[in-house]
Amino acid sequence: MLLPLIITVAISLLPGATAQFSDTFNFSACSIKALGGTYTTAQVNISNGIIEVSFPSEVRLKVVLSSAVNVTSETKNGNQGPGSAYHQSIPGLTGTSRCLSTLKVFDSSKTEIFQLHFRTFGEQGALQSVPKGNQLNVTVLFNGEEVDQVSGQGPRIFTDISGCQHDGKYYFSDTSGCDSEGGFVTCSAESDLTVLPQTNTECVRDVNVCTVTASNLVSFDANYSVSVEDRCAYTLFSEPNVRVVGVFKERRRKDVMFLDHVIVHLMDSDSIVQLGPADRVKVNDTELNLNSPVETHGGVEFRKNDTGVTAVMSYAVNYTTSVFFNGNTAQVFMTYVWVLADSDYEDDANRGGLCANSSVTLNEAKSSDFSSDSCEMRYNEPADPSINCTAVTEHCQILNGTDFTDCHADIDPEPYFSSCNRTLCHYPDVDGLKSDPLTFCQDTRCVDHEFCADGVNGGIGCFCRAIFASDQTLDVLPVCVENSASVTLVGCLLEERGVDYRQLHLNNDSCTGQVNESNHMVTFSFDSQDPCGVLVTANASHVLYENTLVNASGVPEPFQMDLSCFQTQPELMSMTFRMQANSVMQQMVSGSWNYTLNMTAYKDSAHRYMVQPNMAIQLNQSIFVEMMTEGLDGNLVSLVTNSCWATDGPSPDDGLRYDLISEGCSQSSRLVKVGINGQTTSSDFSFHMFHFVQSGNEIYLHCNVVLCPNQNGLCQPSCGGGSVPNKRRRRSARSAYVDENPALISMSWTI
Repeated sequence: MLLPLIITVAISLLPGATAQFSDTFNFSACSIKALGGTYTTAQVNISNGIIEVSFPSEVRLKVVLSSAVNVTSETKNGNQGPGSAYHQSIPGLTGTSRCLSTLKVFDSSKTEIFQLHFRTFGEQGALQSVPKGNQLNVTVLFNGEEVDQVSGQGPRIFTDISGCQHDGKYYFSDTSGCDSEGGFVTCSAESDLTVLPQTNTECVRDVNVCTVTASNLVSFDANYSVSVEDRCAYTLFSEPNVRVVGVFKERRRKDVMFLDHVIVHLMDSDSIVQLGPADRVKVNDTELNLNSPVETHGGVEFRKNDTGVTAVMSYAVNYTTSVFFNGNTAQVFMTYVWVLADSDYEDDANRGGLCANSSVTLNEAKSSDFSSDSCEMRYNEPADPSINCTAVTEHCQILNGTDFTDCHADIDPEPYFSSCNRTLCHYPDVDGLKSDPLTFCQDTRCVDHEFCADGVNGGIGCFCRAIFASDQTLDVLPVCVENSASVTLVGCLLEERGVDYRQLHLNNDSCTGQVNESNHMVTFSFDSQDPCGVLVTANASHVLYENTLVNASGVPEPFQMDLSCFQTQPELMSMTFRMQANSVMQQMVSGSWNYTLNMTAYKDSAHRYMVQPNMAIQLNQSIFVEMMTEGLDGNLVSLVTNSCWATDGPSPDDGLRYDLISEGCSQSSRLVKVGINGQTTSSDFSFHMFHFVQSGNEIYLHCNVVLCPNQNGLCQPSCGGGSVPNKRRRRSARSAYVDENPALISMSWTI
């Protein structure tokens, strides 16, 4: 950590060229003493006319010299004892210096324009600046604060850089003070450091702690406790520099609140620091990724370990406010160290909030700027029969036990006992409340309607808040749209059941759920492109799509949810039809084959009586369709009617659709019978005449036929022992179809 001593030297020179320079110089032959530190190396940088000399850890020296372009160093032996120019210029300097360390600065013409001489006198240090006749200003700073300032024109200017360092603070020679732990620090006239422990009566270190667990707050002096009964934000502690706000929410019960997260409002910079939920840390809505045990962001020091996160705000060496949060408990620390002889110790007059002032009411402490609109709504719930308040009281009495006896002289355990009793007598023994109080949901990200806690079956999880859960269930219906279906489950309800959504899948175990990271909802879906093992059945009026959501094999927690979607079959009605054409012919070319395809409608299964255009056909009357070809060699190829479907318009892809044949098999044993198919150069099927309700007068029948090379009977579709409606089928001829130009042929009829 850099606690910089900055010695700024400004010299008035004619404008010169800006140069860039960087080098490290070794002074191990003659170490340098500066403000209580001893250094054997120095890093020198020149940039934009500024020379910066940095010593490891604590010291930095800054020279404004626009014409500087280069620096060299040297060390040499030579005594300077009492009576020397150093001793005459710096009162209080004692002892003898045995060597000299020098930095020499040059301009672009290699002319020496400035020198810095460092000498060490025991524990004391001295700096001699030689500005070569130019006006010189030297400013000494430690850790960003000005320590000393001298100025002059030369030929030599001496600066006392003696003193002591302790606890991140610089002490002048012949001064004393208190460190952050209450120790009494003395820096002698010869820069010798002495630190007496806190027991010394010169210093007082006052540490006040306010604790918030669940909905209960115990004040700084532990004289009183407060219980929050709604889901609002409250000012826990305030002073001119900072305001600490606690935001409360429900968990498993609507009537018991828990501290959800803590907000620290820094007044000077108007910055917002948020601790929680869990281990989440934000500064002005930007989430931090704390990778180191100690990091500083926005003027706040953050300390993170396995127990929680602490934000430390330091306003002076002797005063800090810090906030600790572990996802369950918050502690606000107010630390102040002062010398008893001082008369300027600040009292509690400027401090407020529930932690500091017993006269502040909950209504006065409510923070509207961090509260939700409906936070004041309260709920009544019946008592939990699983809670044994007598046993809870015995558990909370541990605070009065011998393990805490040493604390009782300073802290009254009663407010803590009351807070423990209030929570555990109304909230079930879950979420790890009676286990290690440092249980911490590290790296677990829950959304607003969830909270992080110990799971019933062990491990950390995100569980549903009671108000949200009251309107949710896992017994949900899938969303069915045409030939697709999906079901969305609440992630935290699955967590309550001990079900890991990553282990769930549909009939096809590759069909797993997708999580929406913004709300932790899990969606499972299937459609015609990715059926996920769906089972399709049908009756006279509906098509039924069935799938099952199950846990992976080997998972101890069983889970099964049946998903069903119904789709209405195209409605049929009784009426008379007339074919617009009883036969359709189409010339086809496929590879080397040039053939004619005829589709003809007949009244009988023997295909002797064609349906004439003026012939009346009744609803549900059987129509026999034959596909005939000319120009094909039956020894080489067979004709396969792959699919047939009806639409209410001439386009095969638009409007209402009803499938008669799919993958060479009937889609309804009641309406469609498939005869010869994939065995010769012709095929046939029959269907019962039908009509679309609420459609036009015309019906169009479309069939897709393909040529299949004869290979051991593989061209004949396998329909599972007959035309079984709406079952998933394997078509053995699939791999044999090599038709480069499948034929689509259509005919129509009208009312």
